Amino acid sequence: MLRALVFCWIALASFAALAEEGGAEPEGMVLLTVGGFVGKTNRPPFNANRDSALAKLKVGFKSAYAFDREMLLALPQGTVRATTTELGSEAVFKGPFLQDVLVAIEAAKVKTRFVASDGYSGYLLPEDIDGSDYILALEADGMPLGLNGQGPLWLMNTRKEGETVGKDNRGSHVWGLVYMHIGE
Repeated sequence: MLRALVFCWIALASFAALAEEGGAEPEGMVLLTVGGFVGKTNRPPFNANRDSALAKLKVGFKSAYAFDREMLLALPQGTVRATTTELGSEAVFKGPFLQDVLVAIEAAKVKTRFVASDGYSGYLLPEDIDGSDYILALEADGMPLGLNGQGPLWLMNTRKEGETVGKDNRGSHVWGLVYMHIGE
């Protein structure tokens, strides 16, 4: 009897450990997929048929994590006050801190590429992210960012005086963000 109880306990502990490796699956519409060097996954590898919109963006991955809006809202939220050309005036943006998103999926600390729904992309290096206030904005001035209005996500930070985007799009405020790739 004792042996059977020990066996059951080991089996339960093993199942719990396996469940910890992956993450919660999105229940709502996926807003963001993060592929590449991620320690936690919650979706299958890239499939050109199933992931046709991502295929058009010329992205692919073996490991990935998908987030819906509720999953992103469950992470610590930050705000960024910025004036953008697209909105024409100062706005307050709110969304999860990029650092917290990366920690939640156990992402490697390497170059991270951000891809918009129209194919535009930018990137950040670990030193750009560490100690920054980058957020994945879900809203501006309390209104959700829609697909026709720089959404579903907008990579934002408070630009320091003199801070600009590199000619190779390093540090770009990518709007229409739908995919991030961790690593080259």
